[in-house]
Order: sequence, then structure tokens, then C-alpha cells
Amino acid sequence: MHGSLKQRYKGSWSIILDLGYEPHPVTGTLRRRQKWITARGTRKKAEKTLNDLLHAANHGMFVEPSKMTLGTWLTEWVDAIKPRVRASTYVRYKGIIDNTIRKAPVSNILLQRLRGSQIENYYANASVSAATLTLHHAILHRALRKAVKDGLVATNAAADLDGKPRRERAPEDARQHAWTAAEANGFLKVAKTAGTQPAAFYALALDSGARKGELGGLRWSEVDLDSNKIRIVQQLLKPGPNPTFGPTKTGKARTITLGSETVDLLRTHKKEQAELKMRNRTVYHDFGLVFAKEWVDVRKRKETLGQPLQLNNLGQRQYAKLIAQAGVRKIKFHGLRHTCATLLLQAGQPVHVVAQRLGHSKVEMTLNIYAHVLPDMQQDAAAKLGAMLHG
Repeated sequence: MHGSLKQRYKGSWSIILDLGYEPHPVTGTLRRRQKWITARGTRKKAEKTLNDLLHAANHGMFVEPSKMTLGTWLTEWVDAIKPRVRASTYVRYKGIIDNTIRKAPVSNILLQRLRGSQIENYYANASVSAATLTLHHAILHRALRKAVKDGLVATNAAADLDGKPRRERAPEDARQHAWTAAEANGFLKVAKTAGTQPAAFYALALDSGARKGELGGLRWSEVDLDSNKIRIVQQLLKPGPNPTFGPTKTGKARTITLGSETVDLLRTHKKEQAELKMRNRTVYHDFGLVFAKEWVDVRKRKETLGQPLQLNNLGQRQYAKLIAQAGVRKIKFHGLRHTCATLLLQAGQPVHVVAQRLGHSKVEMTLNIYAHVLPDMQQDAAAKLGAMLHG
């Protein structure tokens, strides 16, 4: 690549880069391709800029100047990956980009001027959990890596950060966010006083260990109250008037046998939900969901009875309120899943049975997350074996 310098007026220079020849899109004849870049300051400064650009070009690092911002690129990138990722991944990524990253100042920075320190500053001021922030980093890292491949930027600004978000280790998370049997019992007693739907919802969450999205996407057609079983086949990806559902996290369906107490709560809830539908049959939007909006959940103009629950708000509203009323230790909603697994293992259930109930793709995942429960099981096993061996 060759380049030259031309003064426009005092303090302003045009850097002319000769990019070689390219075929005309219509005639196919070769034509010279040039790039004009404005540089401001002294001639010496403009010459340095020219030399830097030529050096980058000779080492395969030249990137044509662009006015594309980070926010614009993220929107373009997430729409491009939609056909290649799970529906749940796309919905989650797009939601984070549209509702958080694009509303932050970092979104307005030109893509080619983005620096790692600016991304670190965004992480430091983001008001989200550590786990969610790791998703923000994954999005930025993947999107900027693609920008490098497409020749939009020379380097990935998110690749080497001092303040890189780190997610809490799964085993530690499971240890901190799991109730004892007494705490779970105390919480359920309070939940049962909040209404038939909360009673059934939280009892099923603790009994089945199902994920939040799986509970939100559960339909009555997948519930067999006579045989005490439910079948998890989908999850709620996006609530609202036109909800989006998708496959489970592993892409596999599973059947879970429930306790008779949970089934009784579901049966009572089903009866009351049917009465609610009948009383409001002209406004009830029936998606066949086990857990759907009741009058207490309708808060905005576009919301109506029967729509999926706004699961993201459970931890901030109803769930947190019930925890406070029960006077139990505060754990996140995913902790109900941890509680289910922990109590089952402490009760002596085989690890592979617990893994199947939770929908883990591999037993090793269950062993890794709940390894802190296993030492107690080993002690119990040793005591039982000793009693058999030595009378």
C-alpha cells in the first residue's frame, strides 16, 4: 500500500491511501481504489498518522475508518447470529443488548475507538448481578471477535481486561443458595397463605427442581394429576401478549414424579384457575399454561389474564416478599432448584436420579455442583456398611 499527504487548509490534512485496484461491479474493468482520511494538526502529526496506517497495512492490520458505533454493531451482530444459536440464547442476548448495553454511554462510542478501559468502566457501573454481567462480557467478546474477522476493527477490545467479570463458582453458589428442610418448610407454609397459584408454583419449584423458564412454560396438557407426574418439554423465553417458547436448556424432555402434597396443591389451583377463566372468559387469553397472570399480576395496559407470568420480576416482588414474611434466609430463585437437589441427596437419593430430575445433561455436572453434599453421604454410607460388616 502507498500513501500521500495533501493539505486541505491550515491544520487540516487529507491522507490518501492507495489500496490498489479492484474490478468495477458492472463493467468488471480494474479501477484504482483510494481511501481519503482527514487528519488534523501539524504536518508532522499527519505524517505520523500516515506512517501508522501504512505500517498497519503492511502487517495486515489496516482497518478502513468507519463511523459505526458499538451499539449499531451489536444490533447487527445479534440479528446475524439468530439462525445459528438456540432461540433462548438469541432472546437473552438481544434483551441484554436492547435493554441494557445500548442504553449505556459505551454504546455510543465509535467501534474503532473503543478501548478496553471503557468496557471495564461499563462493567464497574453496571447494576446487574455478577452472573448476568458475565453474559454481558460474553456478548461483547463474541461480537468484537466477529468485528475483527470482518475487518471492522484491528483488535478485540474485550479480549484482555483487568476488570473481567467472573461468575460465582457453581458449587459455591449451590452451597450458599440452598435452604435446609426446615427453611423450605417454613417458606412453603407462608406461600400457601398467598393464594392457590403461589402455593402450587413454589411447591412445584421445590419439589421438581425445574428451572424458572420451565415452570413458566409448563402447560396443563403436560400435567397428569392422576399419576402424579409432569413432563417438562419447553421453557418460556419471552412473556407478554405474544409469548415465545422454546425447548429446554438441554433440548431434551423429561418426566418428573411429584409428591402427593404438591399434586393436591396443583389440583386446587387448577380448579380455581378454571373458575377465573369462566368468570372472565371474554378477556382471558388462554395459552393453556399452568401458571398464568391473575388479576394481581395485571399491572400494565397491555397485560391481561392468562398471559405468562413475568418471571424476571419474581425475585423482586412476590418471591422476596414471601421470604421476608417467612423469616428464612434470603436465597435467589434458582436456589429453589439447589434446595431440591441438596435435600434429595441428603435423603440418600442416587446422584443419577437427581441428575435426571434436574435435567442435567451429564451426571458429572450434578456431582460437580453438589460435591459439598457428598462427604456427609460418604459418612452415612460408611456407618451403614460398618453396621452390616460388624453387626
